[in-house]
Amino acid sequence: MNLLEEKKIALSTDEMIVALALCGYEDVAREASLLKRDMTEEQIDALAYHAERLLKHRGYWNEERPTQLAQGVEDLIHAMMKAPKKIRCVYGQYALLFHHLADGGMIVQRFEGMDHMFTIVNRNSDYMEHLIDFYGLPEEEPTEGIAPFAIERELFDSLDTFTDEEMDAICEDEDHPISFRSFLKDFQERHAVLDSITFMFGEETEEDQRDEPVYLFLRGKSCVWVLDYSFVTERDEIDVYPVEMKEYLKLITEEELPAWLERN
Repeated sequence: MNLLEEKKIALSTDEMIVALALCGYEDVAREASLLKRDMTEEQIDALAYHAERLLKHRGYWNEERPTQLAQGVEDLIHAMMKAPKKIRCVYGQYALLFHHLADGGMIVQRFEGMDHMFTIVNRNSDYMEHLIDFYGLPEEEPTEGIAPFAIERELFDSLDTFTDEEMDAICEDEDHPISFRSFLKDFQERHAVLDSITFMFGEETEEDQRDEPVYLFLRGKSCVWVLDYSFVTERDEIDVYPVEMKEYLKLITEEELPAWLERN
């Protein structure tokens, strides 16, 4: 199985952890296991056994090779881990990653639940298409009268401690601006979890750290709320902008991303 011929590869989280370890990335595999749960040696052995059975069932196991992984899976792991640039997109509990490969290709990794789906595409792949499919588009028309507003950082940081009753009371209080109340409704319905897009570098030393822009936003029912921390140090406030979803994703994919790739 050749990586370039096999356009899609699916791995469960357990299979992914074992594949990383077999390819020599034990530290990364260990971190993934600890993030998943605290594991005893017996549990690790059970995970490895279960993952081996799954890999064999998928046809991804080859006992004649040093790693015991099929060539295509091993190639995928190494290419992903050595990718010099990555884009990580987060939507609630889901993740989408673009691994920019040194040879000009790209691996798209989508993580939902306990499954990772890897798709090998060329670098000219349409980012907008992937992002719209991942984030979806707001289903309602924008609320009349919504406009940019600023929120104190301390208040924003405490929002996830409010009860549903407290949030409902604020949202129903017309003394608060409609923009703030609309944002809070979306924030509450999304369980106080923000979305993000991060431009990342691959393997680096501490002496070689470079700028990794992070775009924070909240995909709401009628728009995307963009959080701007540019003046948080100066004013101790976060600026919040309601933006049309396609317009925002177009800004990132057609302006911000190309500029970052060229600069770095």
